[in-house]
Amino acid sequence: MRGVLAVILIVLLLLGGCGKRSVEALPEELDTAFACSAWLTYWDADAALEESRAFPDGFESLVCFEAFFHENGDWFLPPESEQLLAQMQDGGAPVYLSLVNDVQREDGSIVQKSRDFLEQNLLTPAARSAHIAGIMQLVRSTGVKGLEIDYENFKKDTELWSAYTAFLSQLYSILSHNGVLLRVVMECGAPEYASFPEGPVYICMCYNLYGYHSGPGPKADRAFLEKLGERWKAVPGEVHMAFASGGFLWAGDKVEKALTEQTAAQWLAEQGAEPVRDPDSGALRAVVRSGQKYTVWYADGETLRIWRDTLRAMGYTHFDLFRLGGNTSDSLAVFLGTH
Repeated sequence: MRGVLAVILIVLLLLGGCGKRSVEALPEELDTAFACSAWLTYWDADAALEESRAFPDGFESLVCFEAFFHENGDWFLPPESEQLLAQMQDGGAPVYLSLVNDVQREDGSIVQKSRDFLEQNLLTPAARSAHIAGIMQLVRSTGVKGLEIDYENFKKDTELWSAYTAFLSQLYSILSHNGVLLRVVMECGAPEYASFPEGPVYICMCYNLYGYHSGPGPKADRAFLEKLGERWKAVPGEVHMAFASGGFLWAGDKVEKALTEQTAAQWLAEQGAEPVRDPDSGALRAVVRSGQKYTVWYADGETLRIWRDTLRAMGYTHFDLFRLGGNTSDSLAVFLGTH
């Protein structure tokens, strides 16, 4: 009888190992070293600077977010970005200025991730050359030693993707000749639509699994990250995997507001709610019923560690965080591996 029970126990244990992997299944220690970078935004500059300066040796590089464009194609650096960039350059880590295809209209409104802008400035050799000339004016005006290109909204347009790769190759050559580094942020599906030139550092946006476009859920989970990890093996050179901190508050199935780690914890404390950790993503989750159903999902340091180590196990060694500001010191220490 004891032998039968032992066999049953072994079968149950084997079956248990065939289910979904939980966050506890991640290795506690990985042998590979890793490096971290982060974005600082002009709309939360003071908090971002405070966090970066709390870890003076923690970040491999820092990115000032953002510069964008006028309707006529001329670049525009908001005064807040200019001030932030100057303050960031006082530190030791290399600093990049992020250039985004947002377009400010004459009435002051902004078109985010303008597809018209991409088509106007990338589709022909003449347009690309003129666009690069404008970008070099920005580089010379600011004196930056690193430039980030964050152009999005290509969708599945392979012609536009192909034009973009030609643009990146030409831009990298000119920047390198002038001693300026280049990094390129791309949507996570990018490798499906184009092959990218060697030279720039490439950054995969490992987020937006759930958000404004969906009902409640985490910004990333392990299955999503593993899929991206496989897809991005086709991208040449140094590849960074970027995570988004914080999360969202949903009212029903609609996002009510974005939350940093700190504002998420504060909102839950005000509601008397205690979050639980989701086993598939490592994110924190809570449901509050106050007139209607509210759902919070957000990332803390442990979430970031789980996401980071999921990809470390696949061979990735560079990780970026969007963004500084609104994180706890403990969470940043865990992400950076100093805790």
